[in-house]
Formats: sequence, C-alpha cells, structure tokens
Amino acid sequence: MTELLHMKDNYIKEFDAKVVEVDDDYVVLDQTAFYPEGGGQTGDRGWLTDGSEEVVVLKTIKAEGQVRHLLGDMNPFQVGQPVHGRLDWDFRYECMRFHTAQHILSRYLQHNYGLETVGNNITPGKSRADYHPLESFDEDMKREVEAGVNEIISRNIDVEIRFMPREEAIAYLNERGYQTRYLEMVPKSVKIFRVIIIGDYDASSCAGTHVANTGEIGGIKIGKTKNVGAGKRRIYFSLLPPQT
Repeated sequence: MTELLHMKDNYIKEFDAKVVEVDDDYVVLDQTAFYPEGGGQTGDRGWLTDGSEEVVVLKTIKAEGQVRHLLGDMNPFQVGQPVHGRLDWDFRYECMRFHTAQHILSRYLQHNYGLETVGNNITPGKSRADYHPLESFDEDMKREVEAGVNEIISRNIDVEIRFMPREEAIAYLNERGYQTRYLEMVPKSVKIFRVIIIGDYDASSCAGTHVANTGEIGGIKIGKTKNVGAGKRRIYFSLLPPQT
C-alpha cells in the first residue's frame, strides 16, 4: 500500500518515491504527499518527474485499494523507477485553509444551533457543507455565524494531528462532543484514529489536510444556501485572506 505522507505532515510540498504500478493514464507510488480524493476533500494535483520528463498529475484518487495519480499525458514511467513529486501548493494550501475553516464552522453550528454536519465538499474557490435540522438560514443568521466563526479563527489556535488507538479515540471524541454517527461509520478494521484537534475548541476524526494554526485561514464569508432534502440545508462559503 502507498504510504500517505500527508497523514503526519500536511506541509510536505515535494517528495521522492518509487513507482510500484503503472497503467496508461495513472501511476501508483510506494509513498506520496498527494492527497487522494475522499472525505469531501478533492484530490491533489501537481507534477511527477523522472529527472528527464515531467508529467502533470491531474488529480489523485483512491480506486480498488490503490492511490492513483491520474496523469495528463501518456504514462512514461516504469515499475521500479524513482520519481520526484511536486504538489500544486497553491491548490493544496487553499484546500487546507478551507478544510480547517469547515471544521470550525461545523463546530460553531453544533454548539450554537444544535446542528449536525451531514456532508461537505472542500474545493479551492468555494466550499460547502450540509447541515441538519436546518430549514432556513436568513441574512441575520448568516452574519451572526460568520462573525462568530471569524472571531474563533482570529484567536490563532494551534491545530494538532494526533493518532490514537480506536477505543481511546472514541472515548476522547465522545468526551469532546464529536458527532457519534461519524464514529459509527468508521470500519471496525480501523484500529488507529487520526484526530484533528483545534485547541480546546474542536476535535474530530479526519484524514484530510489542515493548516497548523487558525490564523492561516484568514476568515470566511458565507454565501448562498439552499435546501437539499428534508430538514437539510447546504451552506456555501469562501475564504477571506489572512491578516498580515
């Protein structure tokens, strides 16, 4: 299986690896810093080179138990060949900012409105999350939530990645008020949980990429919302630049 370097360090921009499988339009590596699409977050893109030819990675996905780097050109690589990977860092970093912002937004809505997060999509440009039970989200509520979330972001809270044995993680997350339904969705085969901890404010089980401090986010701007089912509402939000 491919070792996922981002699981421990979200700031790796370049890495060396060895090719373990090839197909016409993708390559599988022994290790990678590219995030494979999942958990609502889009897959990373960037470049792979063997030192003489550089090929665009259009997207990274999981398929048939593999992490596949989808290539923009005919695959020039061979099994056993060493390659150097380089992320499209602007793209990845925006995903990191969006994802941490979404965790804070979801926690805020849980704390203050009793809402449960039932879906999300993290993509550069504008991201979204779905909440229940929520029938309406008027302009006054938008501005109140926006201001509340941005105040938390402005506290410059450190964000920690911690690995815990399954039972310890479940007990810890239950104590912190994490959504029980998400814990129940984790397959029993998963013995170690990756937990994202935003200071004393939030803790959640997550395999996605995040910033190291909330100050890197800048802030959020809540945009349109729409109903997406009985009692469910989708909230779109964009990012504000960090203060310098």
